[in-house]
Amino acid sequence: MIAQYDELREQLLPRLRAWRRHNIHIGLSPRVSPLWRGLLYREPRGTIAEYARLFDTAMVRFGPWRPPDAAMLARLREQAGEHFAWTAVIEDEHMTYRFAYGYPDRRKRGEINPSFLDSRRLRETVFPLLEMLRPCVRVVVLKVGPVYPTEKCSFEDYHRALTACLDGLPATYRYALEGSTPRFVLPEYLASLRERNIIHIPAGVPLLDVLQIPGALRTDMCVVRSACLVQREESEEWVGLRAMIRCCLEEERALYAYLLDGEEAAQSADHLCGAGAVRLTRLLSGLDADLARRSPIKRKAA
Repeated sequence: MIAQYDELREQLLPRLRAWRRHNIHIGLSPRVSPLWRGLLYREPRGTIAEYARLFDTAMVRFGPWRPPDAAMLARLREQAGEHFAWTAVIEDEHMTYRFAYGYPDRRKRGEINPSFLDSRRLRETVFPLLEMLRPCVRVVVLKVGPVYPTEKCSFEDYHRALTACLDGLPATYRYALEGSTPRFVLPEYLASLRERNIIHIPAGVPLLDVLQIPGALRTDMCVVRSACLVQREESEEWVGLRAMIRCCLEEERALYAYLLDGEEAAQSADHLCGAGAVRLTRLLSGLDADLARRSPIKRKAA
């Protein structure tokens, strides 16, 4: 079994390194999964140091109800090293329009959140913790919760609050926005993001459709999440991710792609250990020809 894991690693690691040279970075979401036990992790709860031997990027979540503690962030930074790229996802209460009925403070449940998209509160609570991961934070994702049609919140009100929040954030970070309200993704919304060089992350939209949205990919960096590793090969999700990688490669955009790999389905399936690496290797092998065409040696020969 160890020899099999070594063979998988030898097939996958050179491909990941080759894509990194073209600013295409791939990680797992979540980063600890039984599908990778043996290949990456000795124990079920693997360390970021083990993960960083293969991948160079991961997500760290700030929320939904409480941020990570300072000790954990310090440990992550020490184990991952200075060349590791973090994508920080802010999904705490400041991203929630109305407090959910599962909110810890019973008095606030079901109430409209007065600090929704409040940049001042974000600077006070989240950004001091983000400083602990600098300069390794490549992008900060604001994951804004849904605003349901039953709410008395118009697009104009939402857009005004959003732009005020974006303009009040520290300029030291690169930002992306993942909104969960499709009806608010209007041309004015996308234009506001482009003006501020903020990455748009569509929620619940197939990647093939994202490539067709006018103005969705107008920045020099893309951040996507894909469930391709839990779907059959050559599914729409596989084709979509390959198309996104090709698009970013040709247009010289940086890409940070985080792949869901079926953690829930594999909780007790020890025979699937390493299956995530097999699927990812097959997915990337379909792009070998695209990568070869970018080789300086190939270009010189042509």
